Amino acid sequence: MLSRNLICTSTAEFSDAKTVTFLNPYSFLQINNSNIDLNKFDKVCIDGIALKIFLDLVYRDSKIERLSFDFTSVAHLVFNNAAAQAQRGFILGSDPTSNQTFLEKVTDMFPGISLSGRSGYFGDTEESLACIGELAASNYDFIVIGMGAVKQEEVAIALMESGFQGRIYTCGGFIHQTALGDGEYYPAWIDKLNLRFAYRMYKEPSTIRRYLIDYPKAFILLTRNIKTFKQ
Repeated sequence: MLSRNLICTSTAEFSDAKTVTFLNPYSFLQINNSNIDLNKFDKVCIDGIALKIFLDLVYRDSKIERLSFDFTSVAHLVFNNAAAQAQRGFILGSDPTSNQTFLEKVTDMFPGISLSGRSGYFGDTEESLACIGELAASNYDFIVIGMGAVKQEEVAIALMESGFQGRIYTCGGFIHQTALGDGEYYPAWIDKLNLRFAYRMYKEPSTIRRYLIDYPKAFILLTRNIKTFKQ
């Protein structure tokens, strides 16, 4: 289960962390059914207003900030810093066309930024391991991984264990979402009203099951195990 000291409560904590993954009810459910050890990460950010509210009720002594790796939250911070400090980043994830479109759009949004990338699809295990080995030995300042829950955490942990020295962030569907739009996936009013889940169901009907079926399952599991969060 998710321990209290692992939860990232603020942008400041996010900035100080070297390896970060993001959790929403759907990814919590997927990771709970896997062998992923979240304690491998420096911090776990709470990505989703419903899970933030739930954890605020569990930990009444502090408020947890919703932090997502997208342009409604911390992505601007990472890319602004990268452009300002001449850092090199690698974007791993989505399909080849979306990945390339993402690189072009983010390069336009943040002049001077240096980004490379490739899709998150591999022909076989050998190709996947070769990519991880090359990235682990590289001098990239940071790697952003958008391969979906569990797979992206597996790759992030493999990079850590292979000796990668830079920062690592997972990002879920951020690469694909950014490629679909003009950089900003969510309209400002949708973000302000915390209706991101509804907008995503509208834009990506494949996520409807996630919100209507998997989210309730996750909260049932969370409620049943609520005592473990306070250990």
